[in-house]
Order: sequence, then C-alpha cells, then structure tokens
Amino acid sequence: MHAALLDEAHRAIETKLPGRGSDYRLGYHLAPPAGWMNDPNGLVFFRGEYHVFYQHHPYSAQWGPMYWGHAKSRDLVHWEHLPIALAPSDSYDRDGCFSGSAVVADDTLYLIYTGHAWLGAPGDDQNIHQVQCLASSTDGLSFSKHGPVIETPPDPQIMHFRDPKVWQRGGQWWMALGARQGDDPQLLLYRSEDLHHWEYLGCALQGQREPDGYMWECPDLFELDGCDVFLYSPQGLKPSGYDNWNKFQNSYRMGLLDDTGCFSECGQLRELDSGHDFYAAQTLLAPDGRRLLWAWMDMWDSPMPSQAQHWCGALSLPRELSRDGERLRMRPARSWQR
Repeated sequence: MHAALLDEAHRAIETKLPGRGSDYRLGYHLAPPAGWMNDPNGLVFFRGEYHVFYQHHPYSAQWGPMYWGHAKSRDLVHWEHLPIALAPSDSYDRDGCFSGSAVVADDTLYLIYTGHAWLGAPGDDQNIHQVQCLASSTDGLSFSKHGPVIETPPDPQIMHFRDPKVWQRGGQWWMALGARQGDDPQLLLYRSEDLHHWEYLGCALQGQREPDGYMWECPDLFELDGCDVFLYSPQGLKPSGYDNWNKFQNSYRMGLLDDTGCFSECGQLRELDSGHDFYAAQTLLAPDGRRLLWAWMDMWDSPMPSQAQHWCGALSLPRELSRDGERLRMRPARSWQR
C-alpha cells in the first residue's frame, strides 16, 4: 500500500508541473517541484551527499496529509529532487507523516518521524494520537517502514508528542521530543542502543504557559563550541519589544545536557531570526565539522501568492552556526564538494 500511495503522489506532481508558475520561484532555495512544503525534516549526509527531507503535500499547494519530500546535493547549491520518501499509509500515520530527523547507521539511512492520526474531526487538535516511527533505506531512495518505536507518551495526559530529533552521544542514540502537558511545554529525552528500542530518560526541561508558550515544536539539541544548545520552535509566545512578532517563533537556550538527560539552562531565551518567514529550524553536523541549519520560509496564516501557481513554501539557504558568548551567529554556508 505504501508503494502504491507513493506512485500516486509522484503522478500528482508530474500532472501539476506543466502548469506550475515560476513568478515566485527562487534561484538557490530548495522548494517543492509542485504542491506544498513546510518543515525541513531529516537533514543528513549519506554516501557523499547532503540529503534534505521536508514536510510535503503533493496534491495541492495547501497543507494536507503530510508526506516526506526528498532532495539531495553535493555542494549545498545545486539540488536534485528525488522520489517522495514517505506517505501516510498505515493506521499509525494515516493522517500524516509529521516532522522528524534522519541518521546513518551501518551504511543504512534511517528516518525517524511522528505518525499522526485524528481521533475526531480532521483538524481537531484536542483529539489526536501521535507515535514515533522508524523507516530505513539501503540505497537512500526507497524506504521501508518499521512502524512505531515509541507508541505512548510517558504520561497519559500528554497528547501532543512529536518531532523526534535523533543524534549520537557517547556511543548511544538519543532522541529529543517536543510535548505539551495541558498548556505547558516540555522537552522529553529518550535513549537507545539500536534505534528500535527506546528508554525514557525524563523531562529534560519543563516550561510554563506563561512565559514559555504552550508547545515546543521541532526540538534540536547539539553541542557547539563547548556549550549545548536547545533550538526549538515555541508556540504561544507574546510579542515583547522587537521579539516574537511572528505567529510562532524560532528560539534557543544555551545550557548543559548531562548524561542523565537533564538540561541546565544558562543565559536567556533568544529568538534565532526575527524575519517574518522563518520557522521549524533544524541542524546537521557536516563532515567537516560545521553545524548547518535550514528553516521553513513561510509562516502560518501569512500571504502565500505562489499557491495560485500550484506550489508553496521553500527552505532558507543553508547557514553555518557559530557561538559568540551567549548568542548564536549565522552566515550563509560555504559550498562544499567532495
């Protein structure tokens, strides 16, 4: 069934391409061939090439049941579109293959994502079921689903439970998840030896509706110049001064992540980019040690004129991150070819 749905999605893209307009197409930013794009998902370097996956609806330029689009590049400048990687095809992800990440283990490419299902009316965020799922590929093109690897949240009161970011630390796999308990956001951590079986470590950081928002989407945890960085997309922050004027933001906190899974903050919450089209940022550790970052270049409820031309959404240019005291600095990524 998964293969048939992917074939159908490819045909939908091919049907739309002849009528796709180019008035708003960008020269260097990655955008979908047609249809809708939002969050960057798995960012990974595999067999000499950069792979970028993204949230994708191939049937229209509107948000819909989420697929995973896929593109690759050798130099971060020229991008080749690849077949769609994931389709919502099973009971656990029937209403969307939501955001996640990608890693390489034993020369196999793994995708870790949130399977989403509406339990009531489609679009009713008060009645959903979310699980964390695994898929793999030996060629980087065709993916086999392995189903849920985390089926329930640590607390039955948690319903919003998504966007797994997986990385290696101390010879083990770690996973960060954004969660919402009531109206309070949480950062949850898990650990695994094999990507299939996960141990819950605990709530690494607990927020409160005021002043932290109600949900921390797309969490990312990484070390940069001797400091751990928690990068995330808070929802529900109020504007303050020049900050937080998007509907939702990209923010970060500096701190220290210990081996038990506790994140100790140091310094204040900061907005990563104040531009009006910047959300769901994720990072990749490049082979030469650079920390690269992409974000989605649109914002919910903003004007999207390209929709009339059968496509919508793009990713920011890749940026290199560095640290200046308690602040992150960014510059356009240098192209790199092997």
